[in-house]
Amino acid sequence: MKILIVSKCPTHPTTAGNRWAVLAQANTLASLGNDIHFLYIDERGLRNPNSGDKETSCQATKEYWGVKFHYLQISKAEKFLKNIVLNFRRKCNRSYVKCDDAYPWHLTSFVHKLQEEHHFDACIVNYYYLTKLFNKTDFAKKALHTHDCMAYRDIMVGEKCISLTANEEAKAMQRSPYIFALQDEEAAYFQLLSPRSKIFNIYSKYEYLPQPTADNHNIVFLSGGNSFNVNGLKWFISEIFPAILVRFPDTQLVVGGSICDRLGKKGQGGWINNPDITSQVVLYGYVDNPADFYALADVAINPVYQGTGLKIKTFEAISYDKVTMVHPHSMKGVFEKSIAPLFVSDEAKAWIDFLEQAWEKPGFITAWKEHNKAYMERLGKFVENEYKRFINEWI
Repeated sequence: MKILIVSKCPTHPTTAGNRWAVLAQANTLASLGNDIHFLYIDERGLRNPNSGDKETSCQATKEYWGVKFHYLQISKAEKFLKNIVLNFRRKCNRSYVKCDDAYPWHLTSFVHKLQEEHHFDACIVNYYYLTKLFNKTDFAKKALHTHDCMAYRDIMVGEKCISLTANEEAKAMQRSPYIFALQDEEAAYFQLLSPRSKIFNIYSKYEYLPQPTADNHNIVFLSGGNSFNVNGLKWFISEIFPAILVRFPDTQLVVGGSICDRLGKKGQGGWINNPDITSQVVLYGYVDNPADFYALADVAINPVYQGTGLKIKTFEAISYDKVTMVHPHSMKGVFEKSIAPLFVSDEAKAWIDFLEQAWEKPGFITAWKEHNKAYMERLGKFVENEYKRFINEWI
């Protein structure tokens, strides 16, 4: 099958969860024998539109996809007018938007031309705001990669953010004969919003990458810089990490990724009040090779307690063979949650009790790694089967 993936999110460098989800989907579909093309919609801010990050992302994505890369740039005029609409929504309706507010003006005509040239069998759009494309385009299969549940999202996460009403989300869902959900709770919800759509629970597929035991008391957290990740890390440093340092004074928390830019460099002050804790936090910065970063420790964490969608950093840590400890929020929608290789708690004492086993009980980490492997193999097979159902079934 020849498939066009449409996204405002680039795939490279793969430094954020949504980039990873788009790339993982493309790679999984390609591994099943499909011919995948990528249409990148480049929507830049009005301030510093040619910033290094935007240019780097666009160029890196183009280089990765080669002749299967297609490009549509949003004009400054269009971005300006869309900002006016968004600001109006924020002032009048608590940031509740319409599902088509962010739809690119020229996307439909651009895709028509691509379809005339390439004759795609299927089109997959990313996020609800691109589903308008399905109203006036001709593909045998049309699918939405949801990424998140957006209805009343501000209420779910406890802070002001872009959100939809259930009616607006249902409008977007019902344009899509096929819907890809990233976890089981959202799959059930989308089925209620769009009863005639075929729902696939695709999670994301990860390659299991076994690593040797580090045999130290390091803890790693690799993350992007969005506010949910920052809030989660600050919760961990405030509520859990001090207790860990009392029991294991040599523990180092090694933080990697663009989240480091949000926290500042160690010693510049402000984000951690206790200097004794500051000395045990290492801001690693940009991570070029995740395997090298995860090899620094046997234990990885995901302390995030807000947000929707799949907890990608949780599954990434498992795929890199870590003993993975998470806030209970990370259990929402997890594949086979009753047997997932995860420690789950928001209580400091429980974290200490578990770390005593992980770091002091002979054979504990080795056994946990075997659990990781078996779990990731089951997850991978499940995801492949969901995509095979999409490829082989028709509504």
